Amino acid sequence: MIAVNGARGPGRIEFRADDPSLTPYAGLAISGELARRLRLVELTDAELAAVTRVAAVKQRRRGLSPGELVVSIAEAQLAGAECFDDIEVTRVDQAGARLRAVAQVPSAPTARQLAYRFKPTHIRAIERAAARCGNELDRKLGREIGEDVTFDLDATESVVYGRRKRGTGRSRSGNLAYNSYVVTWAQRGRALTSELRGGNQARIKATRSLRLIGRAERLLPREHGQITVRGDSGFYAVELMMGCRKRRMRFTLSATRTSVMWAKLAEIGEDAWAEAIDMHGAQVAEVPFTPEGWKHEPLRLIVRRVPVSAQELLQGSPKARRRKTIPPEQLQMVLDGQLDSTFAYSFIVTDIPATEKTAVEVEHFHRQRAQIEERFKDLKLGQALRHLPSGKHAANSLWLCCALLALNICAWVCDISPAAGASGQAADQDVPLRRHAKTLRTLLFCVPGRIVRTARRMIVRLPEGFPHFQIFNATYHAALALPGP
Repeated sequence: MIAVNGARGPGRIEFRADDPSLTPYAGLAISGELARRLRLVELTDAELAAVTRVAAVKQRRRGLSPGELVVSIAEAQLAGAECFDDIEVTRVDQAGARLRAVAQVPSAPTARQLAYRFKPTHIRAIERAAARCGNELDRKLGREIGEDVTFDLDATESVVYGRRKRGTGRSRSGNLAYNSYVVTWAQRGRALTSELRGGNQARIKATRSLRLIGRAERLLPREHGQITVRGDSGFYAVELMMGCRKRRMRFTLSATRTSVMWAKLAEIGEDAWAEAIDMHGAQVAEVPFTPEGWKHEPLRLIVRRVPVSAQELLQGSPKARRRKTIPPEQLQMVLDGQLDSTFAYSFIVTDIPATEKTAVEVEHFHRQRAQIEERFKDLKLGQALRHLPSGKHAANSLWLCCALLALNICAWVCDISPAAGASGQAADQDVPLRRHAKTLRTLLFCVPGRIVRTARRMIVRLPEGFPHFQIFNATYHAALALPGP
């Protein structure tokens, strides 16, 4: 026997998996209580039952309802499921069944077969149910429902492997992949609607983007304020801007760097530049701009420049994205050694009036679009979007929808409990503080506990010395304190 720190080892260990009162996911009691308070399962079933244009997901009433299937998949993703087979891990957890929102988890084959039946209309119904729950939570928390709304529109790529899956395509990098297009509500940090496309569709038409935005608008409370749409250069199109104007939405869109943009840059005088907010060394200026096809008042072209040294450019890759942000003639002069430094430029087209926001404020506002990248990081590292596990496009669309639902549940948890959400001081006070989903899994969801029933009470005994017990306990009681349905 090998001595460890002067003490004898434990000797031969016998392992058993026979404790019926032990659950590895005691923290699903938090999401389960929150879902019950918001009637997530019931609202999902109600929205799915209202769908009449396509066949119902289930014809028989026995077994799990469609809403229970959706929420059980989302709960499994909260616990770390990355494919349909991983649902079996929560299915065998009988001790924690009463803690979850859905006690009877379906088997992996059942979940997979039912997932094949979900049509886009069903996905829209699930999104409506999730939005109703989010709006109800805002009401219970006393939030101002008439405040302005910002939509962030972006896409993320999920590479797939193995046999070819329906709906995939080759991305620019040559990978077989899907693109998940998502619209998020920036002030709430919640996903509103999504669409799954092939990896070869790095850009979608403005008409499809407008349909996404229109669906997102219908999911807002009726009394919402002014909507502003933010997007990167992949969504830049006059048709999209015209569509936003028709819907009385404002927009800030990153513009592609074309010869027109470089020509507009030459119109800016050196004395027009001002220091950017919270970005060291960056400067901002603006110039009037009327894109071809725009039929209204001139727009504002906001330009940001950031100094770049010749050494930085020469040490980087010849294919680096940074080189595309520099005017071609200046880039060549740097490469030839005629200049020691230059500027990298970014362009933003907006219709936000100058009386409401200065150029510096618009640029800072648009830069906060990076919030959606944080949501995508959560989806891939904290939830289940690294993989789209099925060969069927319908099942993968449902998987994406459930991953976004799990992401929204994490946002709701952070909303009700500052202890769970506060992970630092936000640079923008409009940005909700929240921990990443992977961190929440460690702090809350994947915590082992032994369930004890005594004197008509249920006690969940967590490990002695559990360092996050105060956060865990405070978050559960915050969910419990929400007014019931």
